[in-house]
Amino acid sequence: MDASMDPLSDILELIGIRSSIYFQKDFCNPWKMTVSDTGFAQFHFIVRGGAIVEHAGKQDLLAAGDVVVFPKGASHWIGDHPNTPGMPGAKVITAMQAGQEPFTHGPLATRMICGHFEYDLSHPHPLVQQLPSQIILRTAELPTGNLLMGLLPLIINETKSTPIGNRVVLQQLSQALFTSILRAYFDRENTQFAPLSDARIMRALSAIHGPSGWQHSLSDLAELAGMSRSSFAAKFKTDIGQSPGEYAMCWKLMKAKQTLQTTNLPIEQIAHDNGYTSASAFSRAFRETLGMNPSQCRATSDA
Repeated sequence: MDASMDPLSDILELIGIRSSIYFQKDFCNPWKMTVSDTGFAQFHFIVRGGAIVEHAGKQDLLAAGDVVVFPKGASHWIGDHPNTPGMPGAKVITAMQAGQEPFTHGPLATRMICGHFEYDLSHPHPLVQQLPSQIILRTAELPTGNLLMGLLPLIINETKSTPIGNRVVLQQLSQALFTSILRAYFDRENTQFAPLSDARIMRALSAIHGPSGWQHSLSDLAELAGMSRSSFAAKFKTDIGQSPGEYAMCWKLMKAKQTLQTTNLPIEQIAHDNGYTSASAFSRAFRETLGMNPSQCRATSDA
């Protein structure tokens, strides 16, 4: 696939990933953090030792090298034992920032890096919506040379010191971490993420994401996929959750939203560039799909 027609990269760039690493800390038994539904994609990387994580009533054991991610910010707890009293994660971070180290009494058990990924959820992309509420990756099971295995040691080393530019470096590394986690999840054996595992659908997505992708008809996309119109439309709807036409319109309006927020181009020009014959038709579609009109979107960005 042409690198310029990579739907996953397009999607990750459009949703605007911002990230933060909270800390790399040692936790002594007993310890337990409770994390509420924050709306951020929380992650925990076990550097040394082990932990138990519970989400939606299911407990999993984590060992050194394992990463657990909650792509939609789902509530969970992580600690040494289910019966250990939990401390809210926000209070843990506040205490650390104040120089008060929690979980320091007892035998050293676990070293962990925690942080979050934040992206635009005001109109989430269908592929982001389809991610599971929890992803666990065990680096010992990843293939040799996987990017995740190279990134994690860099993040560990960077969190040990605070040289000039440390915050920016960690930001970039953690953004790459999110992408590599998704890639590892998609590539993992027996993991079937339908929208990105079917080459036929990927060819259609690449066309929609390309220049003037909105110009492609259902027949054009079906031909690119090598399928009949009816079979392609049904498969696309099942995998993506939207019809090809709905997805194409949603994508071009999300791109238009990005243009509104990052440029001073006139609304009339943005409408024309996206195939609308008038600014009023564009505004109507924008409002129906994204819940605000283009002027409000631009004003919100400028605020």
